Amino acid sequence: MSIDPASSRLNIVHLGRPGLRYRYTGACSPTGLAVRRSVTDLGGEEQELVSHQLACTMRPLTSYRITLDATATDGRRYRGELEYSTTGTVRSSLDVVDHVTVPAAYADELFKGFITEAVLDEIDSPVLGLLAAGIVAELAEQRWPNLAAWPAEFGVVSQRVAYTSRDPRGVRAQLSGLVAMPDIAGIGDFEHRDRVVLLEHATGSTPGSLSLTDSWHVLAVLIASHGYLVVAPDNWGRGATAHHNGSDQPETYLMANRVAGNGLDLLAAVLDGDYDEFHDAAADVDVSIVGYSQGGHSAMAGWLASQVGDTGFVVREVYSGGAPHDLYRTFRGTLQHVAGSCDGDPWCRNVEGEAVLPYVRDRILPGLFEYVDVDLDLADVVDGDAFVDEFVTGFLEGESRYDDLKTALQLNSFTNILDPEATLTARDTHVHLYHSAFDRLVPEQNTRDLAELLMPGFDVTHHDACNSDAYEVLFGTVPVVGVVHSVCGFEMLDAVLGDLRDRAASARGGSARATDEFW
Repeated sequence: MSIDPASSRLNIVHLGRPGLRYRYTGACSPTGLAVRRSVTDLGGEEQELVSHQLACTMRPLTSYRITLDATATDGRRYRGELEYSTTGTVRSSLDVVDHVTVPAAYADELFKGFITEAVLDEIDSPVLGLLAAGIVAELAEQRWPNLAAWPAEFGVVSQRVAYTSRDPRGVRAQLSGLVAMPDIAGIGDFEHRDRVVLLEHATGSTPGSLSLTDSWHVLAVLIASHGYLVVAPDNWGRGATAHHNGSDQPETYLMANRVAGNGLDLLAAVLDGDYDEFHDAAADVDVSIVGYSQGGHSAMAGWLASQVGDTGFVVREVYSGGAPHDLYRTFRGTLQHVAGSCDGDPWCRNVEGEAVLPYVRDRILPGLFEYVDVDLDLADVVDGDAFVDEFVTGFLEGESRYDDLKTALQLNSFTNILDPEATLTARDTHVHLYHSAFDRLVPEQNTRDLAELLMPGFDVTHHDACNSDAYEVLFGTVPVVGVVHSVCGFEMLDAVLGDLRDRAASARGGSARATDEFW
């Protein structure tokens, strides 16, 4: 195996005996942590799924061996080795491909229009669409003062960038993303903010497109208009990598290690680049990671990966909302719904299998089948607009043919992490979790379980903002899968902006948080 020496992070994944303790040695002085996950519904003896997050210092054109020594509770020892070599000297790069400038006055109006359009796009019925859009527009005015009424201080320069990272198979590649910053041309007294914001995009978004109809570009503009440097990677399979080597590329959808590695590579490249006026280049940079839905999953993955190695930044806040933190049970819940075996299980109680099928067929499975050896293809799982009966039955009844797929789904889950207090190191990160009990797309149990897992040893706030009467009204009035899911996202993003607003005001010796009006 040959890898880029500029990529200091490695992942090693395997099934192992429960309770092993790991030590890493090698010429590259590896440091790391073993993220141990429980696995369920597999045949054979009891095992754990172990994902080693490693960091090494590597030289070009050099061969390396990393040794994993494992010790069991009964004293027995095990050893594994990974041998690889590095490619020649090639500097990591960050190139600006294109840019747009958004005036401050336009930034002020940008998100208001987007909120309404986002809701209308979810709904086929004009009557339901207008009803929901009206409710949401009222909420934006009354409940989301930071999204709707925090005047922009600056115009914004948004750059589409190409940066060096790795493709899903570990080969050096150029990916795309967005860097947004306040337009400070002609401003002599600009003081950089105390945070850089890393945005992890939601399903269907490509921030690096620079489209002013792309939700995560719009959000980046909104945040940057208040003085913040914003970094937003495009997942592999989107943006510049939608086509690669002459073929379409499946997105690394909910593939935690791959998405996290790419995002952290872009963040590191930006902090090493020509953006010093927007952060303190002489110290580790404080970072807030923000993601909703698919992006919330990516945000948690980035937080885990950031806990290894000398990254040059410290993650101070993670905001994650509406995310499938237990990807396996979320996937399984959809199949339970289709099979009629839900029986009130929270993983499928509000799910609509027919509506979720496109996410399974077009988003989750293509990347897993392309980049992970699960010995299945799409025709084994779906037939047109329906799941294959044999797949649904076999998956739920424990046929061993589907064990590799189940393992891959559980690798990309977080609620099954064993003993996080003893494993994870980021005690000073404040984790904010958002979800609605009325979410028809991603079961709220995902976030409840993650909060329960992390709360004993970490600074976690499980916000209840998305469970008010207004959400119940939307749930009962507009029976469309994605509406409540999307509206809860706006709730979280308003809170993110409110926290940034308070932080900026505190640095100036005042307070600028608008008064919330509860509805």
